[in-house]
Amino acid sequence: MPESKERLLEQLKRTKRSCTLLAAEETLAAWGFNQGRSKGHVRAWNLEEITLTLHQPHGKHLDPGAVALIIKKIDEAVRRREKTEETDTHAG
Repeated sequence: MPESKERLLEQLKRTKRSCTLLAAEETLAAWGFNQGRSKGHVRAWNLEEITLTLHQPHGKHLDPGAVALIIKKIDEAVRRREKTEETDTHAG
């Protein structure tokens, strides 16, 4: 059974310095991001107007700054959804 998206995000936050590309991509997919175009060692991920570019790590783990950016983009997506839901609720 796949892990919940909240659990994957919490795990990502805990393992900033030892996060693999696979774990990061699994988390992005769970939060609704779609893998876009890839070229060489670069992969794009999209969710509505939010775009994230991930580079293949040189070693086994992603750079902690890249993991922080993934978390930031997921948080941005959550805020956008909440704002949209709030607007829809007030409009209806």
